[in-house]
Amino acid sequence: MFLIIDGNNLAWAGYYALERAMKPDTPERRRRVALLGLAGMALGAVARGGVAPGAAPLTLSRAAICFDDGRPLRRRAMYPPYQMGREADPKFTGNEPTVLDAIAEFSAMAAAMLPFEILRLANTEADDLIAGLVAAGPATPKRIVSGDRDFLQLVSATTSIYSPVKKTVIDEGNFFEHAAPKTSAGERVEFPRERFLDYRTVVGDPSDSLPGVPGGGPLSAAKLVAAAPLDGYFGRPDGVRAALGRRNEPMERAFADGTAEEIVRRNRTLMDLRAPSPCWDELARATRRGAYDDAAFAAWLGEQRISSLDGKLLRAQAEALAP
Repeated sequence: MFLIIDGNNLAWAGYYALERAMKPDTPERRRRVALLGLAGMALGAVARGGVAPGAAPLTLSRAAICFDDGRPLRRRAMYPPYQMGREADPKFTGNEPTVLDAIAEFSAMAAAMLPFEILRLANTEADDLIAGLVAAGPATPKRIVSGDRDFLQLVSATTSIYSPVKKTVIDEGNFFEHAAPKTSAGERVEFPRERFLDYRTVVGDPSDSLPGVPGGGPLSAAKLVAAAPLDGYFGRPDGVRAALGRRNEPMERAFADGTAEEIVRRNRTLMDLRAPSPCWDELARATRRGAYDDAAFAAWLGEQRISSLDGKLLRAQAEALAP
């Protein structure tokens, strides 16, 4: 199994989880919390091979950790407000230097002591690096470790997702348990899996400052793409009403006047992880490969005292990954 870790996603999730529990009150303690949060989640995923605690660990053939670097300039060139909402959030801007320091410290440690690949490329998002690794080995069994729902579009016979917050593996067999919304009666509205991206384009993504189609909540979006391909609704508000089985004036108006088509085409371009990105040709340049130093890593683990980690299992995985 090739384990591919979304480093920034785990860094922020780990920091906020420990911040609530440990309540650090100095910059030094916050940096400590950020490092422990990232290391605990990332190294824990490696130790278990991308499965939930308590499940039988999977043996890894390769492990990579991808990080954002700088700002998402490629997508901002297409849509300037992209991810700008978070940069106006004092909680994000106040904690970002601390989390970035933790990422830098963790990356340096991993490159010096562990047989992992660390990927970063200037002004490039980890999402695109991860998608590039997936595309480069279509026949290789892969597991992405992230809580980011955008990666669900990459689920296939060889690619699955481990959500470390929900502690669950998502694959073709249980895809709709995690991807499809429920009605008030508890019934899931399923749609062809290849239309997941279009489902997301209608809903939008507030975390990336991407608005969706007016009136396009999860249920409405799922019903639309379940009934027919999305492009068939452009200019046809009657089709929207028929698919939903009710009136939805904001959505019908958006599909009638071209607003929906503009939003969908923009969001497809920004959200599609299956379309080649320029960084796919630069994966080698983006990669640092570490060499395993068991003694140094054992000493580092002892210094950090990360209680959630099974150090013996982690070192066994690292030894197996070492050339």
